[in-house]
Amino acid sequence: MSEDYSLDYDELRKIYRLETKSPKLTKLNTDFYKELKKFLSDERKKYTSEIEESFSHATIKKFETLKKMVEKIREIRMKKCLNLCLMYSRTNDFEEEGLIDFEIDFAKGVIKLIDKQTEFSQNVFGLSKKAKKIENQNLCKVKFLEEVPTFIGADLKEYGPFEKEQVCEIPEDMIKILESKNLIKKID
Repeated sequence: MSEDYSLDYDELRKIYRLETKSPKLTKLNTDFYKELKKFLSDERKKYTSEIEESFSHATIKKFETLKKMVEKIREIRMKKCLNLCLMYSRTNDFEEEGLIDFEIDFAKGVIKLIDKQTEFSQNVFGLSKKAKKIENQNLCKVKFLEEVPTFIGADLKEYGPFEKEQVCEIPEDMIKILESKNLIKKID
């Protein structure tokens, strides 16, 4: 973003308010964490020197408030980042919008773990290689001879419910089962 970006109490309070009020990540300057580190270092030096000069409760309170505000911003942003990752687990779509610096690396690490867990789950159900074959198999046009309630196919997808006389396409592997029960008729 801009080279003139610097962080102060007012900017930090503004970011805090935005993060607590919105479910989305606040768009931050790309130098935010670099400037935050510099700002906190400067404030810690001021705090230390003021404590050495005069042990003031106001000084202690001001620094404690700053520390809590920064921790809360970090915590809120991490939760929002994890929510983006959870959305990815449902949609396989991930947008880095609003993430900066290590937040992107953090999200990518979580997404790798989600992908690994998804692959494990698919292996448990025997879907990893089978699912790809099932997805690529041919669909056949059939006519339903009876009402058929919703059922789960070999690909673990839900099919139906189907009405009597309804015409639709279903995967080939289901045809044998449904034909053997006189529930469908294959249409050429």
